[in-house]
Amino acid sequence: MNLFRAILASLVIMFSAVHAWALSDSEIAEVLMTANEAEIDAGKVAKSKAADKTVKDFAEHMVSEHEENKKEGKKITKDEKISTKSNDTAKDLKKEAKEKLSDLKKKKGKDFDLAYIQNQINMHQQLLTDLEQKYIPQAQNPQFKNFLNETKTHVEQHLAKAKEVEATLTK
Repeated sequence: MNLFRAILASLVIMFSAVHAWALSDSEIAEVLMTANEAEIDAGKVAKSKAADKTVKDFAEHMVSEHEENKKEGKKITKDEKISTKSNDTAKDLKKEAKEKLSDLKKKKGKDFDLAYIQNQINMHQQLLTDLEQKYIPQAQNPQFKNFLNETKTHVEQHLAKAKEVEATLTK
């Protein structure tokens, strides 16, 4: 009987831990909005500070693409009556992005270019992983889930392009 209680208690703890990480559509929308804002901010800095034309072009593309995704995200959440909701994941992302941007602003020339692109690779890889493993599986609203899948496609493209740019910088 004690073994049964121990197993049951373990299952309850595991379920609670998994459930604690689950985000609502409103929370996912806030995380995505935060990610877009971080990308836009970093891209704007890179457009003015990058030494390499390819990096500047990539930054300009990131600003444009993430502004468009942010706009589309606002439209789908408005149409589907999904309000954004503050959460620890979004707060942590905002804090991390702010710290990385602060560090990035201290760099110049080729050091800046490489740091920006490597940061882009890391951020897009993390977002891709989170979309695949957390946000898309957890999303409840079908239209919002479709939007997240479309976003995933763009993130994959951004990641691939950032890796191409990195390869030109490290030759």
